[in-house]
Amino acid sequence: MIKFSHYNELIPIRSSGDYLLYNIISGGLQVLTNRLGKVVSELSVLPEFTPAAYPALEEELSRLASLGFFVDNQLDEIANYQQNYHNSQLRKYTDHSHIGLTIGTTITCNMGCPYCFEVIKPNKSLRDKEVVEGIAAYIEDMIQKAPVKKWSSLSIVWYGGEPLINKEAIRQLSAHFIPLCEKYNIAYDASIITNGILLDRENWFFLKENQVKDVQITIDGSKEVHDVYRPLKSRGGKNYEKILEHLSMMPLGMNANIRINTDKRVAATLPALLDDLQAYGIWPQRFREVSIKLAWMRAYKDADIADLRFMTQEEFFEAEHAFSELLIEKFASWPGHTNVKPPKLKWKFPEKQSDCATYVSPYSFTFDTEGTIHKCWETIHDTRKSSGQQVFASWDPEDFRKYLDYNRTTVHPTCYNCKFNPVCEGLSCAYDTLNMLKENELPCTAWKTQLPAYFEKMYDLMQENEDRVVIATPKNTAHQTHANK
Repeated sequence: MIKFSHYNELIPIRSSGDYLLYNIISGGLQVLTNRLGKVVSELSVLPEFTPAAYPALEEELSRLASLGFFVDNQLDEIANYQQNYHNSQLRKYTDHSHIGLTIGTTITCNMGCPYCFEVIKPNKSLRDKEVVEGIAAYIEDMIQKAPVKKWSSLSIVWYGGEPLINKEAIRQLSAHFIPLCEKYNIAYDASIITNGILLDRENWFFLKENQVKDVQITIDGSKEVHDVYRPLKSRGGKNYEKILEHLSMMPLGMNANIRINTDKRVAATLPALLDDLQAYGIWPQRFREVSIKLAWMRAYKDADIADLRFMTQEEFFEAEHAFSELLIEKFASWPGHTNVKPPKLKWKFPEKQSDCATYVSPYSFTFDTEGTIHKCWETIHDTRKSSGQQVFASWDPEDFRKYLDYNRTTVHPTCYNCKFNPVCEGLSCAYDTLNMLKENELPCTAWKTQLPAYFEKMYDLMQENEDRVVIATPKNTAHQTHANK
């Protein structure tokens, strides 16, 4: 006997009468005829059945069972998923484990963004030689002690404030970490999150010299909104234009991700921003090295948000889809596109989520300017919210036990039973999740409410023009870290 999988979504397509059957665990998608879809809909509420009871559809139902859309009626799918999740967490920290470090070179910033922790952050920079050496020594102590068969990589995120205000910390720590990785045969990579104001030609090459290959720069819409939402502290200087000038200087061998913190005002200016990026030769001219991604604008608790026009999660979901279409439209109108394979609109599937490694991994940390260890970069400005540990002691995973015990499957009864738990990006940020639960809120994914309508829309678009849409294969997120605001 078998039963309808708990993780299925059955979606009627009104335009054709067909049905889509999607499984959140496997990522499998099937198109069902109207006849088969109606029977599957009836079966979805039964505690058990056998395909042989439906001789006219037995072959189709058996095939769906072989693909995981029907499962053994005795299987507790939720408990099975929970156990698989638990086992995967254990394997991460004993097999090919990853070291992820976020290092605040300074808490000082040359911008005063209203949604940031700017209103309360202290004016501190990492300049103490003892702290620099302590960070390096702490990581080497961990490499030597941890029960890891093989370290897969060590990744650094240079963070702030504005990290380029204190370049010397990047230089000194890189001079420790790069030889350390060579000594233990560990792959090394580094990235930086910067506002772009200081990213002139000299600093681009400074980053290259220190093996920083990936840069994230935030641009909140076109000039009219960006300069309001991300104002410079110094009056009279160029802001938006300077960032675009600096982006246009990016040397070969580097990649940039333009992050757009999006509310309703920012969303309205996205076409103008894309026009400016093209005028500066940034995108689409360098589409292979430059990516653009919207981020749902949120704010810190004590931030000054009077001028912001926040979107609901559902509104942001729609904005992301509209932006994907806008990117394709802009790319198609670019004169240079004729020699490039035309892009297609990606039918996105929910992706399996991993928990923020900085929080839950015994090998990932955020270091503030004084060598205090945090398990989330959103607390880097507030020592009271740190782990309480410092780099001057030896590494001991038990120092972080309360973080390591975070479990997305048991954090709340609603989350335990939710079919969207495996793909819920809200649960990935343990820091936010635990704070929301204190306020009796749940960090639900937008897929929970948007999946049926979105899948139906993409299916209809594909039926209208098969060449316009491509299905994006869902993937697991690797070494997932912070949900940056």
